[in-house]
Parts: sequence; structure tokens; C-alpha cells
Amino acid sequence: MHPKKLLIAVIVIMLGTTVPAAVRHGKAGEDDSVFSHKDIYIASGQRVEQLLVSTGNAVVAGTVREGIMVVDGSSTVLPGAKIGGKIIVLGGSLQNESAAMPDNAAWVIPPRETPYTGTLLAGLTLLLITGLVAAPYCIWLTFRLAKRAPVVMRLSNRLLDIQHRRPVLYLGITFAVSAAMLIIFSVLAWKTIFRQAAGVFDNAFIWMVRYFASPDLDRIMVATTNLGSGFSFGVVVVVAAAILAIFRRWAELKGLIICLLGGSVLNVILKQLFERARPEDFQLVAAPGYSFPSGHAMVSLCFYGMITYLIVRHRSWHWRIAGVVTTTVLVVAIGISRVYLGAHYPSDVVAGYTAGATWLGFSVSLVMWWERERIRPKM
Repeated sequence: MHPKKLLIAVIVIMLGTTVPAAVRHGKAGEDDSVFSHKDIYIASGQRVEQLLVSTGNAVVAGTVREGIMVVDGSSTVLPGAKIGGKIIVLGGSLQNESAAMPDNAAWVIPPRETPYTGTLLAGLTLLLITGLVAAPYCIWLTFRLAKRAPVVMRLSNRLLDIQHRRPVLYLGITFAVSAAMLIIFSVLAWKTIFRQAAGVFDNAFIWMVRYFASPDLDRIMVATTNLGSGFSFGVVVVVAAAILAIFRRWAELKGLIICLLGGSVLNVILKQLFERARPEDFQLVAAPGYSFPSGHAMVSLCFYGMITYLIVRHRSWHWRIAGVVTTTVLVVAIGISRVYLGAHYPSDVVAGYTAGATWLGFSVSLVMWWERERIRPKM
């Protein structure tokens, strides 16, 4: 199949996979989650999914289905309230006046001189940084150990044979893996847009990121977000394309262009499909259009992921790990900058990464296919 026809077919298949999920789950069936950094009152008759409160007090007379967490504040459960799950209070107290909630459903740690909020933020930040650095190495180590298993060795040899003898079939297998990632994206989209299950994740992450806000950090985040779009990103794209053209790496150049443009087109299609409004609480930068998924996250993953693949694919494992770690940190920083600047919800960014990984995997397979066809002897 001609690459252009193949590209069009892939986009159509992607839409065919995503649209049914959107239509099938087009109504909200659960109550929203609530996150607050001030005192909050859940009235009698009001129903929420989860309740998270930081540096404030929570008074509940209604229904909370999936538990309550209060950091540096106290919680009061009034008569008639219905609480599902645990109640966790860090740095405060709990007053339970509801007979419907058993005493063992609560975990309370009293206040101390140093607030728990700073400790919690520091722990989450350290965990995030450690995960960014360690995840690529753990993935590499897992694959390296798995390669020694007899079943994996047979499967790997079979895939290599398919790649050599039937590159189109190998491309189809790779696309199937990418399609599986797209299914994950569709599920995330459903939970985010139509069931609001990601609301507590969005609000908690926004609170964590904005906790560190300052004028200096504002400027850093603006510079970082420009690496995913705008003039700075354009310069990087032009330089990368020029280098590939100078060295006559035409297959790599075509793959980079398809990965970048295809990711951009797919992002526009998905935005029009879901039509999620952008956050309204604060916006430090102008961000027109819809919010879901994040174009910065999706396109930056496609572009920098492809560049990393082209640079490190023939190098040692040390180079590969260093390249993956560097790219991961850069792409995640771009995603965080979009949340910090108020342009996206965190779930928009995660969805952008998921959809971007789908297109990146397919684009890499195209490059491998073209190179195999180029070196295959003419019959």
C-alpha cells in the first residue's frame, strides 16, 4: 500500500476506534469528585464521588461515595451523612456524629508543628522525579531479563523472521500494539469527559503544581511550554529536518514529517471530537481551542520521541537509556508547564501522551519498513 493511502487508512481506523467509545459512554453516571484548599461543606442531599481538602476543614452532611482525605485540617461527619471508603485526616482531627460510619473506617494523625502539606508535596515531587529517572531503566531491565526466557526468545525470532520476510505483516502487528494504546486512550477519554472520574486527579495535581507558583517559575514554565509549540519548537524542527536532509537520510526525514504532521492532524481531530473546554480558574497564557487532548503533550512526544529513536537506535544501551531519560524529562516538563500555566487539565496531558505514543509507534514502524525495503535485494 502506498504510504499516503496507508496514513489516511490509519487515521480512519483510529477514528473508528475512538468514536464508538465516545458515543457509547456519552452520559455521566457518577457524581463529581471535589478538591478544595479551603473550608468546604457538603450539604444534606448532595452527593460527591471523592472529597480531598488541603489546608481547610471539611464538614459533611451528604454522601461521599469513595472516601475523604483532609490534609492540615479537620473533618466533621454530621448525622445522616453517608461515607463510603476510608476517611484519612493528616494533621487534624475527626468528629464523627454519623452512626452509619464505623470507627475503624478512619485514619487520623494529629497536628504537629510542621504542616503535613509541605512534606506531602516534597514526597510527591521526589517520587515523580525518581520515577522519571528510574522508569526507563526499569523498563529496559525488564525487557533484557525477559529476552532470556525461552518463550520470549522464540517469539522474538518469529517476529524478526516476519520482519525480514513479510514487512507488511510486521507493520500490521506493530499497528495492533499501537491500536491497543489507542484503546487505553479511549477509556481515559471516557472516564475524563463522560464520567468525570479523573476530576480528583486533575484537581489534586493542579493544586500540587500551583503550590510552587512564583514570577520566576512563571517565566521558566513559559520557556518550557514553548519547546512544545511556537517559535522555539519551530527552530528545533527546522534544524532537525535540515540535518537529516543534509545527510540524505530521506527515510528518517519522511518518518519525522509523518510523525509530526500526523500527530498534529490527529490531535485536531480528537479535540473536535471531544470538545472539552479549557480550565477557567486561571490562564497565564492564551490557549484557544479545545482542551482534550493536550496538543503540546501529544506533538512533543511524537517529535522528540522520533528524534531520540533516530539518534540512539544504533548506539549502546547506555546511550539509549540516557536518550530515553532525557526525552522523558523534557516531554513531561512540557506537559507540566501546560498544567501550571492553566492551559490544560492533567488528564488532557496524560491523554496526549497516550495518543502520541500510538502515532509515534506507528511512525517508527514505517521508518523500519522503508529501510528494510531499501536494502532488500531486487529480485
